[in-house]
Amino acid sequence: MKILRITDVPGEHSNRLIYGILDSLKCYTLYECREKEQISLTNPAKTVILDNLHQAPNPALLIRQITDSNVSIERLILVDQKESQIFTLPDPYLLFRHIVLIDPLRLPKVFSEQRDYYFDTTEAGNALLNLTRAA
Repeated sequence: MKILRITDVPGEHSNRLIYGILDSLKCYTLYECREKEQISLTNPAKTVILDNLHQAPNPALLIRQITDSNVSIERLILVDQKESQIFTLPDPYLLFRHIVLIDPLRLPKVFSEQRDYYFDTTEAGNALLNLTRAA
């Protein structure tokens, strides 16, 4: 299972850019994580998205629920709005890539070499598709 993370325009932003990326995916199951302590894994698609993970009381518990399940999932996409927040992944899983969507009018003060930054959701969507296709 590949685990990717997408940070949607960090901070308070009225329009979420993640929707432009989700449009590029053919099939996925999205779970809202805001204030959730568990999710119901009922027939998820091969791509599972945990949205608003930064607002879950225990993000690591939700991630572990996916990784420990017997369900066949090819890619897990963690979506948040706090670029600096650290999400703990269970062993042996590693974060494959961290994509950050940014508003060109509000550039981050610091750019991390460990992340990919995108202004354009189409370009970010294409990068995501290419990353998830490569095995």
